[in-house]
Amino acid sequence: PSVAIGKDLQAARVTAANKIRLWNKGVDSESFHPRFRNQEMRSRLTNGEPDKPLIIYVGRLGVEKSLDFHKRVMDRLPGSRIAFIGDGPFRPELEEMFSGMPAVFTGTLQGGELSQAYASGDVFVMPSESETLGFVVLEAMSSGVPVVAARAGGIPDIIPEDQEGKTSFL
Repeated sequence: PSVAIGKDLQAARVTAANKIRLWNKGVDSESFHPRFRNQEMRSRLTNGEPDKPLIIYVGRLGVEKSLDFHKRVMDRLPGSRIAFIGDGPFRPELEEMFSGMPAVFTGTLQGGELSQAYASGDVFVMPSESETLGFVVLEAMSSGVPVVAARAGGIPDIIPEDQEGKTSFL
């Protein structure tokens, strides 16, 4: 588990502290790489306005992901576009929340399309405070996209304090 989840397990007395080990994470940097930046994908994600700043989110569209945070971001950055890449039970509410705004909902993408989507964004925003591992953060970073994420769960293991501000912000 991440350091945060390890501490939670220890506090809940689920297992002994000496049995908890940090699981270092990694992603396939050949599949997630800046070379996959693609104008056609960017045009798709910006609804035909590829010159506008593009915020991306990749993951499950669930209420626990705090995705309503993106609405506040968009309210402060009116010239931006946002793309939600993924699906889940909160999608209808999100589509209603972002009605009339420059938002694109792609549904689930895989393989080359997913690689292109990551690399074609300008910033990846992860507001969830319940991420245990945060693979999507690693995938975004591997794709050359700066990350803004909640300082919660396993995300601080990925973005150590001494690196904050260089590639990502918590």
